Amino acid sequence: MKKLAWLSLPMLLLAACGSNDDSAGAGDSTEIVEVEITTPQEVEVAEEVTLSVTVTQGSETVEDADEVVYEVWQSGDRDNSEMIEAEHTEDGIYEAETVFEEEGLYYMQAHTTARRLHVMPKQEITVGDPDPASIVPDDSDDSEGMNKMDMDEHSGH
Repeated sequence: MKKLAWLSLPMLLLAACGSNDDSAGAGDSTEIVEVEITTPQEVEVAEEVTLSVTVTQGSETVEDADEVVYEVWQSGDRDNSEMIEAEHTEDGIYEAETVFEEEGLYYMQAHTTARRLHVMPKQEITVGDPDPASIVPDDSDDSEGMNKMDMDEHSGH
């Protein structure tokens, strides 16, 4: 009985190694989905604004994203955010139109689901010339999704 156990151990190890090779190969082929926000960071009050992102995976543009929805809210008022569904235009670009009716600092987060991955980059949008005292910093749980460069540019507000 002991001989049988010792003989079966190498077979189990070989089987385990073989299954790891298969899963490692499949994991390597999945590249992350990247979402680049191309919306202007400064706009005028009551001006029509195009919310826009370019979605890529590796060197390929993503033409088949499952969903791109822009969440937009004024600083300090995320509970009243607006969800705006984007449409695919071309070359991995997804766009939607909106108008900001009041001066202030706004946040736009592009909730993007493509190829079984979800990405949520966030950007500040300054509308008009808001009073710095009216701006409430965004401390939501997902604020780490914002590009560090964007936060540094607006830290004086």
